[in-house]
Amino acid sequence: MTWKVFTLSLLWLIASLFWIVFCSVQDKEWWIGQGEIKNICDLMNYIVNDDVRNVGIFYSLPVFFPAMYAIVIRRKRYWLLYMTTLFISGYWLWQFFIRYQLCF
Repeated sequence: MTWKVFTLSLLWLIASLFWIVFCSVQDKEWWIGQGEIKNICDLMNYIVNDDVRNVGIFYSLPVFFPAMYAIVIRRKRYWLLYMTTLFISGYWLWQFFIRYQLCF
């Protein structure tokens, strides 16, 4: 692994996390912590369900294109690339699916 791979992986991670957060934020998520709304579950119960996650999912999928290019087309096998892809995939799943499924 070279310094180029490390630098590109770090830049890709930062840009991906920013883009996933930008695409997954709810319209009134800034209400959390004010009044009776303590978490995302309370927010989803309190407001009218104007969920736009399906658009955010579509716009955030290009985050995975660099990994697909490096792993499938260029056949690069770096552990840092795999770890970064795994972390971004987990964060993507958390932001769009898992945090809404944990509401009881």
